[in-house]
Amino acid sequence: MTAPITSDSVSPVTEDSAAPSFSTRGPVLIVGTGLLGTSLALALVAAGVEVQLSDTSPTSLALARDMGAGRVRIDGDVEPRIVVVATPPDVTASVVLHELEAHPGAVVTDVASVKDRIAAEVRAHGGRAARRYVGGHPMAGRERSGAGAADSDLFAGRPWVVVGREADPDAALVVRNLAVDVGATPVRMGAAEHDAAVAAVSHLPQLLSSLLAARLETLPEAALALAGQGLRDTTRIAASDPRLWSAIVVGNAGPV
Repeated sequence: MTAPITSDSVSPVTEDSAAPSFSTRGPVLIVGTGLLGTSLALALVAAGVEVQLSDTSPTSLALARDMGAGRVRIDGDVEPRIVVVATPPDVTASVVLHELEAHPGAVVTDVASVKDRIAAEVRAHGGRAARRYVGGHPMAGRERSGAGAADSDLFAGRPWVVVGREADPDAALVVRNLAVDVGATPVRMGAAEHDAAVAAVSHLPQLLSSLLAARLETLPEAALALAGQGLRDTTRIAASDPRLWSAIVVGNAGPV
């Protein structure tokens, strides 16, 4: 069973305050400046949290920086308190392990849409440091990808799965507060439970949309001209990044 995580540590809005106070303290290092990573960075920067950015793509990194999502991390920078790995799921575990070793004082989380395989690999190779890893998955996104599609309000009102049963409770609290601070609703789930759920409500719908859109490619223009809003609705997400979704489906192949 899933249960919303309460946010009792977050100060409520009062008549004298313009916005709820943030529990998250920087620096926060975002590794991966795609849609989710840059959106999270924008939300944190808007709240006055220091954000450091890292990405293997200089182009994506520069775009996120120029959008005001933070500054590029360089050697000698203050160590981050939180590291958020926002990379494709097929490399997330290795990046998480690297960040755990590189930043021994930081809580490390991720935003990958597959959790069981990642959690198992981190536990198998992370040693005691794996206690500082808390799996996460904000149920937010759009069919457009990359930093250019980022939105600081992307997580507002959306569930944010927190998979931290094997983690230090204080580390899980840090990730819970991060989700609350950007407007999401944290939900505790086990890794396998999460993967089974998203297979049904996210991964399968994406596959069906893509299959339907592919079938339409063979239709004559006269047939497509008859299409109404229903077809547009059911094929909209087929525009999503096929490379990303290939990695997601492989990572969650069993439940899918």
